[in-house]
Amino acid sequence: MNAAEAAALIAAVFWALLVSAGVFVLFRLGRLLNESSRLVAELRERSDVLLQRAQTAVDGAQAAVDRAGQQLDRAGSVTASMEDLGAGMAELAGQVSALAGLGRAIAGGPVGRAGALAYGVRHAISLRRGDRDDRDDRGDRDDRGDRAGRDGAARRTVPGRVVDRGELSRRESAR
Repeated sequence: MNAAEAAALIAAVFWALLVSAGVFVLFRLGRLLNESSRLVAELRERSDVLLQRAQTAVDGAQAAVDRAGQQLDRAGSVTASMEDLGAGMAELAGQVSALAGLGRAIAGGPVGRAGALAYGVRHAISLRRGDRDDRDDRGDRDDRGDRAGRDGAARRTVPGRVVDRGELSRRESAR
């Protein structure tokens, strides 16, 4: 074996070692790529699940925001209705106070006094006659048609107490 053949044999051995190392590195690189592609696939699946959960959370938040907006709209309409109601109540209070003033004016004025006098006279006359009572319309009669008092006798007295003459004039001067 000459030096050229020995050099070729050494070169062939180194070449074989170099190819073996390259094959080993390529095999390991293939396993690394296979493992990384599997990890990427798992990560993609997990990210899809995470994205779905995130989308569900965003949809829930959007629905909550929409409900809150609807409730705010309802609250705004209720507020407007309450303002309208307040204005209506103020107007009604003004009308009621005007009618109350009118009622006080009528009852305290000459018309009211004349009406009270007419009622009193009519009531006194009906009590004097004994044949009619202004309560007859309310069913104060018994089964025979007679007026019934507390003990079944006809009621002919005016309820209340007898007032002395001077007592009325003293009350008027005290006012």
